[in-house]
Amino acid sequence: MDSIPADAHTREVFYVGGEYVDDGTGNETVYGQVYVEHLVPVRKPLQKYPIIFIPGSSRTGIDFLTTPANNDNNSNSPTQQSWSSHFLSLSHELYLIDPPFRGRSPWHPPTHLSSSSSSSPYLTFGAASLQKAWATPPSSTQWPDSPPAGKGSPAFDHVMKSTHPQLANLAEEQSVAQKSLAALLDKIGKPVILLAHSMGCKIAWLLADARPGLVRAIVAVEPAGPAFQMRGMGGLRKESTVFGLTEVRLGFEPAVGEGGEGLRRRLVKPGEEGLLECWLQDDGEAGEVRKLVNLRRVEVLVVTGEGSPHRGYDWGTVEFLRQAGVEGVEHLVLRGEAGGLLERRGGGGNGHMMMLERNRGRIGEVLGEWVGRRV
Repeated sequence: MDSIPADAHTREVFYVGGEYVDDGTGNETVYGQVYVEHLVPVRKPLQKYPIIFIPGSSRTGIDFLTTPANNDNNSNSPTQQSWSSHFLSLSHELYLIDPPFRGRSPWHPPTHLSSSSSSSPYLTFGAASLQKAWATPPSSTQWPDSPPAGKGSPAFDHVMKSTHPQLANLAEEQSVAQKSLAALLDKIGKPVILLAHSMGCKIAWLLADARPGLVRAIVAVEPAGPAFQMRGMGGLRKESTVFGLTEVRLGFEPAVGEGGEGLRRRLVKPGEEGLLECWLQDDGEAGEVRKLVNLRRVEVLVVTGEGSPHRGYDWGTVEFLRQAGVEGVEHLVLRGEAGGLLERRGGGGNGHMMMLERNRGRIGEVLGEWVGRRV
């Protein structure tokens, strides 16, 4: 067994979810199915909880499988291995998905729905000139292209070439993803851990809401947000996330209306200098807020890079979850200074796309330790 690579595995590919719809010509096609890669470690015994990887905006499961290896001195070193390789080496069964209408999940939306290409690659390398809109000074130092560079540099091109169009209607995408990936949870038939990135965290919240008994924990890496907002490289976007964390209704008690009616909000100043104001629920005179009852017992780890724009506002997502009754919420800021969690493991300074950055393997170790304590 010692000669077998630590991440050796078998691979199965299948589709899950979807439904037959009229394609407008009198024929039927399947709408909303999800492509899944199922990786099973060769080394036994397996860990108790499988892990489902959910990628972010315009991204696919490839972010967790591959790295900008051409720009690394040794892409097989512990500091630089992909997150899928790391969790396979820990004997976790893995499921990597391409969200609906993206990558290898077929594009068959009705004609009234449009696609959009995301500018998310510009978040990858943390260049100071691109982050002037943020209250927190950028300190991203882990992007493989050094100094940070645009097209023509290996890591940037790696991300741009693996960027996909996605559904512009976020509510439709989230609704279809929730339905199809709930079918994946039913197929697996036992509790799992969701490891989601950015916009993929919206799908994670919805999955835990739909199948609370089948989601043990969520690792939310720089979740899209904060609550009631959508922020991007240019600052605050015009969209309002009416259900706090998602564009699709979550199971609040007391229930909220289809347009988010009843979910009152107030702007809150952070307790730490340099962070941004965020919205939380307004408890009003009665001192009551609506609770996410289906997420109550799901343990959540929110992970933030110290050199990312998310450093300014992920605190708001964390506090919204706690306020809504999610009992086990932790916030991990990947600091690199003396005494910080990564100080002895390759430094901090991470940006938004930390699964592709130089110290990705070290971050994988930290996440693996947190997941290991859930067993």
